[in-house]
Amino acid sequence: MKSMLVASALAALSFCGVAQAQEYSLRFSTSQVNPNEPIVKAMKLYAERVGERSGGRIAITVMTGDQLGAQKKVNEMVMSGASLLSATDYGQLGQFEPDMSILAGPYVYPSIEASDKLFASDVFTELSAKLEAKGLKIIMPNGLFGYRHIIADKAVRTPADLAGVTVRVPSSPIMMATFATYGARPTELPWGDVYNALQTGVVDAAEGPFGSIAGAKLNETRKVISKTGHQVMFTAWVASASFYNSLPEDLQKVLTEEGQRIAVDLTKMTIETDDGYAKQLADSGVEIVSDVDVPAFIEASKSAYGKVPNLTPGMFERIQATMQ
Repeated sequence: MKSMLVASALAALSFCGVAQAQEYSLRFSTSQVNPNEPIVKAMKLYAERVGERSGGRIAITVMTGDQLGAQKKVNEMVMSGASLLSATDYGQLGQFEPDMSILAGPYVYPSIEASDKLFASDVFTELSAKLEAKGLKIIMPNGLFGYRHIIADKAVRTPADLAGVTVRVPSSPIMMATFATYGARPTELPWGDVYNALQTGVVDAAEGPFGSIAGAKLNETRKVISKTGHQVMFTAWVASASFYNSLPEDLQKVLTEEGQRIAVDLTKMTIETDDGYAKQLADSGVEIVSDVDVPAFIEASKSAYGKVPNLTPGMFERIQATMQ
């Protein structure tokens, strides 16, 4: 009898240990599908590191390919308090805090090094606090997702080449405004719908980094990529502010400190793989157009910032000043 009681007690302790080992379970959503893309690798590495550093108290499951829904829907779920993480971007976050749109704007960053100054600035802290007040906590602010270019059935060397062209863009006020200034017809679609939209002619063109274009196999639908580099895109990873604030302080530190760490790793991975994806696309028969009139695109882009609703007056200038 005594041995049975001891066994039962040990089993109970063991069960409690398991329960404590996974106190918080989070699903981590991304639009990307290809497991070889840097962002997917970074998300999985982040999940591993958080699991290890938290002693198993936080378990993160990476969900690719918009399994939980399009980014806007997932971000809304996160904002409402769901136990989710979302790999999103500042264009998407501009739907909830308009000034965030500026961080996804055309040609806003003079360089990656300059962007580091912005993300370490009081201005970024201020913007993050505004977003957090609306329910979204940034746990990873600045992992480089890539330089975005245009894939179409013709070369795009100047903004005039986009006149009347229907271009898929993400659900982002600044991206809608940007392509409208080029004379295009921007159309918002979830990333998972882009391949079929190009294949069926719902849109004429799309835009994205080399890695995403290759990962989604958009080169099967269009054969010309023009290196406009119109957006340096940083992914921002967000959690529910209410969920984050409910965590013990040590676990809050795990999520944010590992977020800062993985941002450096993701940026490095993206830079290292960019040329490889460009070569992969070229080898598949895609023409890579490099003689793009970037100054013309920069000039045409300037008016986009004035077309995004509800931006704080002077915020664009403040953001630019931090990067000088």
